[in-house]
Amino acid sequence: MRVLQEKTGDWQIDFAAPEAALLRQALESTMEAYRTDPGELDPMIGNAWYGRAGLREAGIRGEDALSWIEGLHEARLGRGDAMQNWLKNLPPAGQAGRWVLPKDEVECFLATCNDHRLRRAAEFDLGEGDLEVRAMEKSKGDRRIALVEIHFLAWLIELILHD
Repeated sequence: MRVLQEKTGDWQIDFAAPEAALLRQALESTMEAYRTDPGELDPMIGNAWYGRAGLREAGIRGEDALSWIEGLHEARLGRGDAMQNWLKNLPPAGQAGRWVLPKDEVECFLATCNDHRLRRAAEFDLGEGDLEVRAMEKSKGDRRIALVEIHFLAWLIELILHD
């Protein structure tokens, strides 16, 4: 993967075929999860995305908590159009290629990538020790796939933030 910022502020990202496929899968599954009502999410994911435990600790309850969660859910749903465009413009399935991330969508993209990472970590109840590369090497099946996604998206975020 190669990430370069253009003079316009847009980002050119050159993906190998497996990298493009991994990003496509992450975006598709995140878009589907965004469409899920917060009350229907797995409680671990709901807490990771909507900070339910943090709201309780802060004494935010009842209508105030529901309003907060509803606002966050609407913000996630609002990323849908951008996500559709990203998917449409990614290299075709099974192919390497260049993808351009418009400068005005960078913040939305980074938030979406981070949401995917949080969701996958919550699905497998992954803690900090589980996120070490050695732990990924020892993991198997869906847990390993989740760890690969988490590390890949972290790398992509890092390349964009620190170019």
